[in-house]
Amino acid sequence: MSYIEKNLMNGESIVTRAQLHAVVYVWPVVLAIASFVVMGFAAFTESYAYPVGVGVVMLVIALIWAVLIHDNRKYVLTNKRLIEKVGIVRRESREILLRKCEGVQLSQSVLGRILNYGTVTVSTTGDAVNDYKYIKDPIRFSTLINQQIDQLRDDS
Repeated sequence: MSYIEKNLMNGESIVTRAQLHAVVYVWPVVLAIASFVVMGFAAFTESYAYPVGVGVVMLVIALIWAVLIHDNRKYVLTNKRLIEKVGIVRRESREILLRKCEGVQLSQSVLGRILNYGTVTVSTTGDAVNDYKYIKDPIRFSTLINQQIDQLRDDS
């Protein structure tokens, strides 16, 4: 059971979990490819231990980086709140009550539109603004947020 599931309020259920787009893994992948290139130099040197060792270290760093990206940030929309959990060892949690939300804004670059990722910005009463970056299918996520806000207002 995840941190978010353990901390749901009474009558609260998860509507969706926003996923980070694969574009966030570009730099770890570039580092992993570079590590294989460095290891490939071992074929052209007499002492292959050094390039292989450097390449393995680079590959391990790339893998750790990718795992940190994957496990570091979680966005969950429930029927009552929007929850953001940040961190693996040190944890931060930001929660927005949907009944306090005033607006949802979607921002996509040209590349974001092509690859279907973007930033969803949620503003609340009291001028608080939360950005949810690199969201996969941000139109769907922002639509679901608006639907939950609308449903809460209808129930009131």
